[in-house]
Amino acid sequence: MTSLTSVLLSGLSGLRAAQANIGAASQNVANANTPGWARTQVVLTPHTDLGDGGGVDISGVTRAANRFLAAASYIAQAAQGSSAARADILNRAQANFGDPSDPTSMFGLLNQFWSSAVQLGADPSSALQRGSTVSALQATYSEVQRVGQSVQNLVSEADQRIADQVKEAQDLMNRIADFNTQIRLTKSNGADSTSAENAQSQLINQLSSLMDVVATPTDGGGVSIRTGGGALLVGTQAATISYTPSDGNFASHGMIQLNPQLGSGTSLEPMLGGGSIKGLLQVRDQDLPSLARALGGFAGALGDALNQVHNENASSPAIGNMVGRQTGLLATDSLNFTGKAVIGVVDANGVLKDRLHVDFDAGVITSDLSSTSYSFSGGAIGDLASALNSALTAETPPGSANFANGVMSLNVGNGGGLVIQQDPTAPSDRAGRGFSHFFGLNDLVSSTTPMFFQNGIKGADLLGFNSGGEIDYQVRDTDGRFIANRSISISGALASPTATWDDLLNALNASGTGLGDYGVFSRDAATGQISFAPNPKFQATLTSDTTQRGGTGVSFSALNGLSEAATAGRSLTVNVNSQIIANPLRLAVGQPDLTAALGTQVVEGGDNHGAAALVAARDSIRSFDAAGALTAQSTTLGTYAARLGGEAGRLASDSQRSADGAQAIATAANDRRSQVESVSMDDELVKMTTYQNAYSASARVIQAAAHMLDILINLGIETPV
Repeated sequence: MTSLTSVLLSGLSGLRAAQANIGAASQNVANANTPGWARTQVVLTPHTDLGDGGGVDISGVTRAANRFLAAASYIAQAAQGSSAARADILNRAQANFGDPSDPTSMFGLLNQFWSSAVQLGADPSSALQRGSTVSALQATYSEVQRVGQSVQNLVSEADQRIADQVKEAQDLMNRIADFNTQIRLTKSNGADSTSAENAQSQLINQLSSLMDVVATPTDGGGVSIRTGGGALLVGTQAATISYTPSDGNFASHGMIQLNPQLGSGTSLEPMLGGGSIKGLLQVRDQDLPSLARALGGFAGALGDALNQVHNENASSPAIGNMVGRQTGLLATDSLNFTGKAVIGVVDANGVLKDRLHVDFDAGVITSDLSSTSYSFSGGAIGDLASALNSALTAETPPGSANFANGVMSLNVGNGGGLVIQQDPTAPSDRAGRGFSHFFGLNDLVSSTTPMFFQNGIKGADLLGFNSGGEIDYQVRDTDGRFIANRSISISGALASPTATWDDLLNALNASGTGLGDYGVFSRDAATGQISFAPNPKFQATLTSDTTQRGGTGVSFSALNGLSEAATAGRSLTVNVNSQIIANPLRLAVGQPDLTAALGTQVVEGGDNHGAAALVAARDSIRSFDAAGALTAQSTTLGTYAARLGGEAGRLASDSQRSADGAQAIATAANDRRSQVESVSMDDELVKMTTYQNAYSASARVIQAAAHMLDILINLGIETPV
């Protein structure tokens, strides 16, 4: 026979159980719209006394959380965070490039330049039309510079957002670790820890959008958090992560450090497989630099193509003082030219006074007027400059030539002018460019740094770098882990006046002190350009270059195109020659016939052959080097420009498709998780009604037992115990 005590205890346990369930249901209803809240439920177990039923025990309160669905949600959120961050920035980059059909985009402005050049051909003597053509080209390059700077601004923005999100992730990790402590203490006291667990789960959800995480329950309560690559973010305490953003264009970026206080120099970056931080790293280190290099390649290729034509042309009146581009070369460098060039000396009326034949193979300059020869058989650039100076000094009135600090200059006096062209049968050539083109003596487009990197230097040429400069590289493996720093200093043997480019190449490729363990530097025998081919297991990044070649101000990396500032930087430095901007009459739209007899007028204001040649440059097939997102190719300038715009659009559209797909997957994963974990208002209201009825029933059991006890006491019957 069940004792009245058991009945009372059973009723009391029923009251407690119903009360706990009502509290859980109320809490669920109150948090029905709280993101990440997993509904709580009371776990009841039967209570027996020596085999007799004694009601129920509350063994705990748990969350209706599914660990595996949560893991799938974390993975999906990390993928969505990564693709969304990347798509956001690449869409904005593409918007800066603009629609090729938009007349205000750089592609539309370039088309306006070509149209203006066509119109100039119809009226080459018009000063107004020359000014319009120069303005159209200047507008094109101004837009290229704007787009180039916008890309660099986006790189800086991505870098700053990485720093901000690393701080946010650190805060989340600290709070998750604090909840671990709270949950363990609560559980050890036998209290309800579900509120803390739900709050912690929400923090993990937020962290999973910043980086991919794996949450593993730990004994005693709480979780440990690792990245997909295995880096421990939260254990008994939170790890420390830090990042300092860089500033300025083409800055060298540091790494996200993991537990820097331990001095281990561990990078978190290779251990990230997803999350918005991962997406920002990809867009900062890969996508945007690829676009920037392509844009720089386009700016340089367009300028080089126009300069090739412009150096064969002549303005009216002809230029009397030609100042070339900064080549980065020294007077002691080997000339390394083949073939022939012709320099026409004209008077103020454009009449051909003399013709100087420059024969690079024979090392001699010959004047048609005096039949005098001037030798530059020494074979150095300085020897050529000296011979040109002698030849021009002999003209009437006398002129001069000079090569100093990397710049070639020629001039004639008293309103005369110079016209330089390739020999029609044996054109001059150094690293693929003719004499005037290589030295930039009549450039339409100019740059403060080398516009192309085919410098024609030979391995035996003197090195010529000033003592004390340094070339610094940082080496990482393919996962981004730091391996080594390497510095090649212009000191000792490399600072010797007899040091050669081959000596520098050997130092760069040295094992242990150079980068020989991580890749190979090589020099192209045809162009002189030095390139670096990394070992597939490593990536070497130029972090600093303080070298300077003589008085040129040109560094090793700038001369060879080995830095972002040298390659991508061309989009910011290339522009229309400032002298032509100031005086559009210097725009060379004529193409004189230097085969004419001396005394013939060869420079005329109505000559439009040069304007036609500029327009023809748009559609002529030429070779383009690989530049970032654009592969090496042979095509026209028009097609090359279109492919650049297409590449920007492709990157943006691909990233947006990826973001849309990742969003769909994340939504599906969260919906599936929500079906298991989320609160149903209808279910909870039904439960509350049920538990209220159960509470009333338990109360009636207790009331009935108490009434029976009263009756038994009044009858004088001893109640069983």
